[in-house]
Amino acid sequence: MSSQWLAATGVALAIGAAATLYFHTIQRRRDETAAGIVALSAISWRGFIGMVLQALQRRGYVHTTGTGEVSGDTDYVLEHPDGRWLLSCKHGATFVLGRNAVQALSSDMLLQGATGGLLVTQGRIDDEARRLSGKHRIELLDGEALWPELRALMPAAQLQDITTRTSTQARRRILLSWLLALLAGVAVFIAMPAPAPTAAPTPSTSVDAAPAPGEPVQIEAPPRASIEDQRSDLASALGTLSTVDRAIWVSGSTLQVFVERSDDQATVDGVCALVLRQPDLTASRIQFSPPPGSGQQNRFLQCRSF
Repeated sequence: MSSQWLAATGVALAIGAAATLYFHTIQRRRDETAAGIVALSAISWRGFIGMVLQALQRRGYVHTTGTGEVSGDTDYVLEHPDGRWLLSCKHGATFVLGRNAVQALSSDMLLQGATGGLLVTQGRIDDEARRLSGKHRIELLDGEALWPELRALMPAAQLQDITTRTSTQARRRILLSWLLALLAGVAVFIAMPAPAPTAAPTPSTSVDAAPAPGEPVQIEAPPRASIEDQRSDLASALGTLSTVDRAIWVSGSTLQVFVERSDDQATVDGVCALVLRQPDLTASRIQFSPPPGSGQQNRFLQCRSF
């Protein structure tokens, strides 16, 4: 295979494999999270807070009291083995919570003697709020962090719809990526210069004086092919025999010939006839290999011994 084909194939496989990994894992997870946040925002306030409390219960938090306001600005008191925690939920994907939300929850924690707090929203929490939350022992759960917590609590049909849509979208992107990878491979193949063909040796002509009358004309023998060319020509010639499948050089001195029957003398004679035509390969070791499962053994011989 030429260097053009190798480079083009390598580029296409690298691009396609990288795109498949990215779209099947990273991007599909992002798409599912985005769709999940939208689905959580469509759930009623009471349904949403119920899912949040159920998810926190799995972590060891026990709900004790809560105001139950429909406005979404609700504080719930939770008991945990390490103390009392205060939960504040902001219902809606459009929320962008900042330092004010953290400070408000911190103040409520002081009033109710809570050791920690949880600030939850389907929206986003900015960087300033994140820096401040670490000073007050407040855990932040925005949309991207909240979806993995509530994913298993979604209605089965709704979750199935989300995963089906995101998987279909990932497959489409992967298919398009492989098409682009193929085009990139073709572009590389076209852009690379083709290897220059090896020039055949030109026999030199001499302008020496013509032979005297009656003197025999000396005809120069053609130059002997290199041993690599002889090996290549022999393997190609053996492939033309009807009882030979193919032939390959397994080492510099051993030629493996795949035959229909290793004990067929006619095949052996035909192979040796071609071997003896190559002056530098007559002493090569020939391995006759029958088809797998035929029950025959490999046969080794030399067409010419010295």
